[in-house]
Amino acid sequence: MKKDLSVEEWREELARGLEFRRQFGVEDSWSDLEALYYGVRKSDAKSAGPNLIMSTGDSLLSDLCVPTPAIVVKARQNVSIDHVRVLESVDNEFLEDLRIEEEVEASTLHAFLWGRGIIKCGYDSEFGWTPKDTMREGDFPLGLSLSQFDSKGNLIEYDANVRPGMPWVRAVLPHDIVVPWGVRRLRESPWIAHRVVRHIDDVKADDKYSKTRDLEPVMSMEDFVQSYNTVQKRYRSGQEWVSKTSSSEVSGHAEYVELWEIHDRRTGKVKVIATGHDKFLRDDDNILGGNGLPFVEVGFVPATRSFWVTPDAYYLRYHQAELTDIAIQSGKQRRISVLKFLYDKGAIESSELEKALSSEVGIAAAVNEGRDMSKAVMSLTFPNNNLALQQDAEYIRRNARELVGLSRNQMGEFESAGRRTATEAGIVSRASDKRMGRRENTIVRAHKEIFKILNGMVFRFWTTPRWTKIVGQDGAESFVRFVGTQLKGDYSYDITFTEEGGFSMTNRRQTAVNLYSMLAQDPQVDQARLKLLLSKAFNDPEVSEFLQAAPPPVANFNGGLANANLPIPVQGMRQGGGRVPSQGGGQG
Repeated sequence: MKKDLSVEEWREELARGLEFRRQFGVEDSWSDLEALYYGVRKSDAKSAGPNLIMSTGDSLLSDLCVPTPAIVVKARQNVSIDHVRVLESVDNEFLEDLRIEEEVEASTLHAFLWGRGIIKCGYDSEFGWTPKDTMREGDFPLGLSLSQFDSKGNLIEYDANVRPGMPWVRAVLPHDIVVPWGVRRLRESPWIAHRVVRHIDDVKADDKYSKTRDLEPVMSMEDFVQSYNTVQKRYRSGQEWVSKTSSSEVSGHAEYVELWEIHDRRTGKVKVIATGHDKFLRDDDNILGGNGLPFVEVGFVPATRSFWVTPDAYYLRYHQAELTDIAIQSGKQRRISVLKFLYDKGAIESSELEKALSSEVGIAAAVNEGRDMSKAVMSLTFPNNNLALQQDAEYIRRNARELVGLSRNQMGEFESAGRRTATEAGIVSRASDKRMGRRENTIVRAHKEIFKILNGMVFRFWTTPRWTKIVGQDGAESFVRFVGTQLKGDYSYDITFTEEGGFSMTNRRQTAVNLYSMLAQDPQVDQARLKLLLSKAFNDPEVSEFLQAAPPPVANFNGGLANANLPIPVQGMRQGGGRVPSQGGGQG
């Protein structure tokens, strides 16, 4: 087993990882890219140009994240076939209950702006869960804890999406993630560190942390927010304290602790160190990640030698600056082209000149007697060359779309050129779809990795009976009771994105009929088993009726559990026989 590093050695590792991120992820530009996306950069405050980075990012999100995801589970072993329908139902419930689509969308935006999106998966507790925290019925673990509360019943974790006994998914900022120097993929990384900032009172009240007696707060909430506007240098990993004086009476007081949660695959440990503190606050076995890490990456720029890459938004900065300049120049030309004229001072009195400059309709200005009117006033006309500027702007926008791989139609615009043949339109559409298809595959892979992690938690920690809804043999919905250990098996996952909710019943039915038609005439195929396999695998009552197959042995779940004498958790029960503390009175 690898030698455990000391607190100081981990700080050195984090410092090197921060420098790795700064160099290869062009972190110096992250704050500027975010300001450009939201149009709040001070230097652009007076410009009225189009926000190219915002429109491109929004089009990318709309193209990748709007379709409704659905998960299809397939068994890789025969013994797992009976469990597919139940696990698939559980996973599709996770999509909605855990707000996975929302978190994937956030990580997609992070990948566009900063090169990498990171999704963290957890269980039961927002800041880490271990079996020693689980509630028990006698000696039997119930797979849930009340670590969200302190010993007095006060809430110390505030994410409403994190619930006792349930997995959770969250998009975390890449600003808070550190990996070792030279890592290219998360699956290759020996460790990963996640920066967490919590109120000092919550940290000291949390039983999962030890050796907190000498722990001191090192930053205010204002410090924490401002830390995302600058590159996190060496002191961010604990070499110096970061507390500073602030004029804010609300957010300027130092009362927050900066924690580094380190998941180390080499030792199988989860360690927590704090800035300004010389002891480990946590040193537990890593049970959530299994053989890997409970993190999933999202990235659209191919990685060659480094996990951190130059983001898509960075390449659009030049085009954004050019469009802003064109907008400024166009505005000046428009103002210059407003009607101007010269006049003979002796020909028109001041009072009459004011009439000529008035915005009223039907005015008349008098010219002094004896003056030649053709010589008294001469208009000045300046050409408005906005057409050339518009062509330049369209050229720049086209180059920007080419960088990201979005067509004009995908950006919500019509083609401005002449007619196109169906062949030409098809070629352009296929080329654009290929580039976007690569990005969509990234989202699909992220979903698959998420469910591998979540299902691993279900198999291991759901030790008490749960219920889920499936379609019964008669076509009616029914509830099935199960425990996680019953579902444990080898599965593969498919993710579909459609406006109708993914792999529909019609798709399943057509697939089942096609497979049956191919194998029904094969004398070497056991027809009874083939019908039973199709009935179980496609979860379609009409297919089962058509095949005249026996219903899947759903009773195995209910019957198996009924004879297992497993305890059912009682709401309000906590470890030691106490009651669930009332929520409220949270600190921080």
